[in-house]
Amino acid sequence: MKSVHFKRQGADIRVMSDNGPKRNKRQWDRIIYFIVFFSLIGWMCYYIFTRNFYVRAQSHVLYENVNVRLLKDCRVMEYYVEEDTEVKFGDTLFRYIENAPDAGYDVTANIQSESNNNDNPAYQWVIREILNTEQRISVNETHLNENNNLIKTYESELKEIQAMVQLGVMPQTRLDLRKNEIVKLKSENNRIVEENKKLRASIEDLKSKIPAINNDYKKNFRLSKEGIAEDKYFVSPFDGSVNRIYIRQFETCLKSEVTMSIHRVSPIFVRAYFEQEDLDYLKTGDEFMVEFPNGKKSIGVLKRFYYSTIPLPEEYQKRYEPTTRSLAGDIYPKDSIEAKEWESYYKMGALVTRFKF
Repeated sequence: MKSVHFKRQGADIRVMSDNGPKRNKRQWDRIIYFIVFFSLIGWMCYYIFTRNFYVRAQSHVLYENVNVRLLKDCRVMEYYVEEDTEVKFGDTLFRYIENAPDAGYDVTANIQSESNNNDNPAYQWVIREILNTEQRISVNETHLNENNNLIKTYESELKEIQAMVQLGVMPQTRLDLRKNEIVKLKSENNRIVEENKKLRASIEDLKSKIPAINNDYKKNFRLSKEGIAEDKYFVSPFDGSVNRIYIRQFETCLKSEVTMSIHRVSPIFVRAYFEQEDLDYLKTGDEFMVEFPNGKKSIGVLKRFYYSTIPLPEEYQKRYEPTTRSLAGDIYPKDSIEAKEWESYYKMGALVTRFKF
């Protein structure tokens, strides 16, 4: 039987082991995938968290603004102020004539004449304003006296009502109602006193203008197809600054058009437009984080809230979708330091946020 065992000899060709450094192959496709995946997950978590736990609203930084419209069609003849001019209560803003004729017709003729002050429209206007102001003061004084008499009567009844409440004859609400009426009357008296101070100051200001009118007196006639149009003057109804003048000198202004806009002297504020679903999380006195376009953040307090819905401004409306209506609220700076910072962002947009819970 032949042997199946063969003599095995070592092979002449040998394979050497690869002991060199191994190169790590980075799988860039997986790295990019995980980066995109976790970024998407993080954005979704942030969106869900802010949507469910924060009240967010777009807003505008504004001053309290008043648009001036006249009661009739007119022509503005002369402005006494310019844009960004500070004005006081009773200052003359512009001169105009009513029922202005067509622009192509020569309607103006300035006639220098000497006559007494009774023919001077400016003098007549000053006297008329003084008389009207004194009449308003007299009416206010009458209301003030009536309120003082009511306060004395109510205060004399307080002890009797309090005794009735202790005996159980009258409910406690009757006593609280009478006390609230006294507080309202006193607050109204304070308002009337402050108003009379301003009215008396305006009278003194008007009287100071009479000598200047007497020294520089011109009688202005406005000749038109209908006859002679009388000069009229528009005065500032409050302290503030002229924001913008829309009608130029000698232009015709319709009664539906805005002649100028005036900023009332008041703190700057942010008007925020909240979603209707956030109504349960809004109340006056809440503090909000206000973020401006440059990333600056500030704290404001919700002081006014309007329950009637208003349309969102055009820049916040979504195109090709029905008009969105929102809840408007006015947010004021927390202190004077914050108010100074807000002034540089006038008419800019801002983002308002607050934690719901």
